[in-house]
Amino acid sequence: MKTIGIVGGMSPESTWVYYQAIVQQHLATFNLHTYPRIVVASVSFQAYIDRMNRGDWAEIAAHLQSEFQALANAGADFAVLATNTMHKVLPMLKSPIPIFDIFSAVAYGARQAHVNQVILTGTRFTMQDGFYADGLAARGLRVIVPEAEAQAEIHRMIFEELIRGIVSPQAVKNFDQIVGSLYRENPDSAVLLACTELELLTRARLPAYPFLDTTALHANLAWQLATDQLSWQDVLGNPK
Repeated sequence: MKTIGIVGGMSPESTWVYYQAIVQQHLATFNLHTYPRIVVASVSFQAYIDRMNRGDWAEIAAHLQSEFQALANAGADFAVLATNTMHKVLPMLKSPIPIFDIFSAVAYGARQAHVNQVILTGTRFTMQDGFYADGLAARGLRVIVPEAEAQAEIHRMIFEELIRGIVSPQAVKNFDQIVGSLYRENPDSAVLLACTELELLTRARLPAYPFLDTTALHANLAWQLATDQLSWQDVLGNPK
């Protein structure tokens, strides 16, 4: 089996979800504690929040570059970045090991679910900056983005509540109202939870709309790649 590298800490909530998902998927499949070796490079999140708010994406890329190098030094065969927003800087990176990106995971999951249109939810950087929608569009998905006021509320609940592990009933209600309205206007869509903390809201109650959880997709496919359940060709459509 291949060793999986995880760049985590953005936020801590997402890191343990990735680790747990990989281990639990292996146990559910094989009923054995023979899951792949996992190496985690957990960063200090506040520094990345500060850089995001300054718009200093080049500095973010430079620091992430060193984290992927650390994973390679620790023996990881490939890596995942356990955050949606930071995928903005992937084009700036020259990783010493392959990076299994979240856009490819989403595209693969959408194909399996027979979905070709998604309602994008995440941080304001993910929803506003265009890189995420462009990454999905390049892989054949149509993307619907909430209006500015709704984006602000989703961003607020992520940074004021969810990254602290807080799931308030009001946040669940607000999120359901925002995405439920968009889904009713676009019933052939699925809601894309493009922030690793948003699954906390769906864990609190079963939504009345179909959704794709980027964290679950990304972690599960990383496990499948590590255990040769799938090949890079299967997931990406080209060798990596």
